[in-house]
Amino acid sequence: MRESDLSSSALRGDLIMTSEVSERFIKYLIELSKDVAKGRYGKASDVFEFTKSGQYPDLIAELAESIGMMMVKIEAREFQLEGMIEELREKNIELEKTLRKVEILENIKTHLGRFVPQSVKRIIESTPEDPNLQKQNLDVSVLFLDLAGYTRLSETLEAERMNFFIEMYFSSFLDDIHQNNGDINETAGDGLMVIFQDEEKTLHAENAVKTALAIQEKVRSINQDLDGHFQPLAVNIGINSGSALVGSTCFEGITGTRFTFTASGPVTNLAARIGQLASNGEILVGEETAKRTQERFSLRDLGPKGLKNVKEPVRIFQVLGEGT
Repeated sequence: MRESDLSSSALRGDLIMTSEVSERFIKYLIELSKDVAKGRYGKASDVFEFTKSGQYPDLIAELAESIGMMMVKIEAREFQLEGMIEELREKNIELEKTLRKVEILENIKTHLGRFVPQSVKRIIESTPEDPNLQKQNLDVSVLFLDLAGYTRLSETLEAERMNFFIEMYFSSFLDDIHQNNGDINETAGDGLMVIFQDEEKTLHAENAVKTALAIQEKVRSINQDLDGHFQPLAVNIGINSGSALVGSTCFEGITGTRFTFTASGPVTNLAARIGQLASNGEILVGEETAKRTQERFSLRDLGPKGLKNVKEPVRIFQVLGEGT
């Protein structure tokens, strides 16, 4: 009998087992087990044929039964594995959807971040589950600036060129504002409102004045670069320090709700009026700002000045530069 003839059909019936035939049976079952190990189940029925009681020697039947149990367990594990793979595939699809949502949200955050004040972003990042944006009394320094000559220039330039021109100036201020912990709160054509905060009252006042001097230097540099092409511009700056209500303000109307985050109160109003008093590129500060910065900067006392819509004269100081 050839080894190729060792199959369930060839081995049925009365068999007189010899050691040679038993060895060939065992070899055949070993080959079947190798097929199973490789995931080939074409001859699986032969394995179960050999397990029939009384038709084959006990040793052959026992070996076949062991191989058969192995096949059952392998198939069960393969079935379980297929289920796990399908489950992982579904979870992977869900994960991809979630990651896409996160990507979209991050993209939205990046774009919205360009319009949201730095102080608001810091509050939300520190307590995203419940950010406190309500108004609260904080000690701040408020800086107002405007470009002198803006109206005259806007009458001679096209809107697109004028916009580029203004953005060039304002963009040059941005790094100094951020480096000194300033927060651009409002823009209005030719003007900016910047809020400076710090736990140390003297520090945010000094940062505001330091920023004003840096802006003044940037304007000189740009004017020099544009000499012969445009008339030079001047930046007039007013700074005031003190307690203000800092937080969100809600405006509600029929068409919707609008929130702003700003500093409001007399300190802010006075900073704006001081800025209006400045001319020819001056940096003017209120008395409280002067008290906090006089040891670091050179100031000139201009005396009490009457300001628009301010009942009492206000003592004003001009910032001349670093040093006393």
